Amino acid sequence: MRLRARLAVAALAAALPLAAAAAWARGSMERRSVAEAMREVVLLRMENGGREECEAHPSFWPDRPPPEDGPPGFGPGRGRGPGGRRGPGGPPPGERPPPPPPGMRGGPGPGPRLRMAAFRADFTSANPASPPFPADLRAALEGGAASASGPFEDGPESGFQVAVRTEWPEGPCAFVLARRPGPLPGAAAREFLLGAGVVGAGILLAVWLAAGPLVARIRRLEAGVRRAARERWAAPVAVPGGDEVGDLARAFDAAGAEVRAALEAVEERERALREFVGNTTHDVMIPLTVLQGHLADLRRRAEAGEAVDRARVLEAADEAHYLGSLVHNLGAAARLESGEGEVVRRPVDLGAVLERAAARHRPVAAPRGIEVNHAVPAAPVVVEGDETLLEQAVSNLLHNAVRHNRDGGHAAAVLEAPAAAPGTFVLAVTDDGPGVSAEEAARLGERSYRTEAARSREPGGRGIGLHIARRVAERHGMTLTFRPREGGGLVAELRGRLGG
Repeated sequence: MRLRARLAVAALAAALPLAAAAAWARGSMERRSVAEAMREVVLLRMENGGREECEAHPSFWPDRPPPEDGPPGFGPGRGRGPGGRRGPGGPPPGERPPPPPPGMRGGPGPGPRLRMAAFRADFTSANPASPPFPADLRAALEGGAASASGPFEDGPESGFQVAVRTEWPEGPCAFVLARRPGPLPGAAAREFLLGAGVVGAGILLAVWLAAGPLVARIRRLEAGVRRAARERWAAPVAVPGGDEVGDLARAFDAAGAEVRAALEAVEERERALREFVGNTTHDVMIPLTVLQGHLADLRRRAEAGEAVDRARVLEAADEAHYLGSLVHNLGAAARLESGEGEVVRRPVDLGAVLERAAARHRPVAAPRGIEVNHAVPAAPVVVEGDETLLEQAVSNLLHNAVRHNRDGGHAAAVLEAPAAAPGTFVLAVTDDGPGVSAEEAARLGERSYRTEAARSREPGGRGIGLHIARRVAERHGMTLTFRPREGGGLVAELRGRLGG
């Protein structure tokens, strides 16, 4: 069900029960009011001579004495027939009972006239024209009620009746039954209910018309959201206004901006990863091809019974080590380039990391006569960071110092916590290779940048190792700098704050 119809049905569902309840309440109040008025009239009648008349002439009370040839009754007789004869039990000649008060049977008065009948304590009447006492009213009076009321039907006649307990339980007037022919009290409630229905219809129409602009604005909002979604949230959701619908449109705009930023970030990461994979594919294929060539030559020599070329074995081992290092760097680069949240920060002993990296590179450097040394302070140097990434960065610095060193050279890694700068550390990796210029040193660590000497020796490389080291340093709030070493070679310094 659409919103407009739902609001209209809700308004109608709220109006109809209220109207029905109001009609019932009005009818109930009117019946109580009429019953109370009839009871007051009966008591007033009995206190103003009605009791004396009833006890004096119980066989025809409250009518005047009927004619001698006419029966007394609970009817329209006026008490005198032709010739002015009185019925038996009437008053002595020349005496007339007092007329009933206004509004009573036999007396003038506005509105429907009450018809009364008197009953003994056993609910029987001395007047033969009195109707039988209603069973439901009798049950109420026997239960101790002072009065009871309800509708009646007597042949073609119907109306409302009230039974009243008097103050004279002994005698013919213990109870008085009063009837008022005509419509039942509360019958006008039907007209009230009809009017309430008209009011409900008006409310329904008003809600239907008032909901129109609201529904139209919501539909514009829906169309704007769909359009923005089709355009990847580049277009704003334009629904002006200072109400809740306008606030909702602005909330959609804010959410769309966040979604658009997230999409752009994802696309940027995907672009960077595609570029990275494309750039590093060649890096993997070059050493793999070289390694395959060395292994094929060694196999050919072995099958021919020739001596194994030691240089070939060393070159093959070097390419295998480089290939393994490159694979590790690809994993680290994937974590860094994909924006995989913040680094996992835990206490890391940087001295232990350096010792593992140095031990890993000594077997690789030994065949070329390169000596790998390291030094750490006696006290642990603890930093906060991702141990895997930090170890990869240190390994990359040592790998660069060994791979681009001369045969028989040296590579040294020294970790310090300088007293001149409390709370900090310095990790310096030094080699005595061919070295670089100051301009080249400033650019080391940039994506895909390699020095002229490195490009001449290994034209297929992309310089991924130092770039990974710099990215890891940035992620940890550290700095990585490169400078030429006096006498030849390169110095790489990793600086940061202690933690943990």
